[in-house]
Amino acid sequence: MKLILVVRTDLGMGRGKLAAQVAHAAVAAALAAVDRADLIEWLNEGQPKVVLRVSSAEQLQDVADRARQASLPVEVICDAGRTQVGAGTLTCCAIGPADAQRIDAITGELSLL
Repeated sequence: MKLILVVRTDLGMGRGKLAAQVAHAAVAAALAAVDRADLIEWLNEGQPKVVLRVSSAEQLQDVADRARQASLPVEVICDAGRTQVGAGTLTCCAIGPADAQRIDAITGELSLL
């Protein structure tokens, strides 16, 4: 079990902004999984998380779409536009928590942040 967080690197977000966006995705994924057994298993395994990168909105949307097509839970984060990027900017997504092999089939080619 793991949670994958995929973040765009083309936006020039500062480290704090990037961390906040990834945190938004992680919280959204955990809250969306409240009624699923996967959440309990993931929590019991130490909440494994991996942060990966993509270089465009199109690439992020493609990863999210492929994960949804594979029936994986996906939470996409769009920024509110209060600081470094415009309102509605797609910044990152969370995939999971779910079986690691199922997630790897979608995200295995992506690089670590």
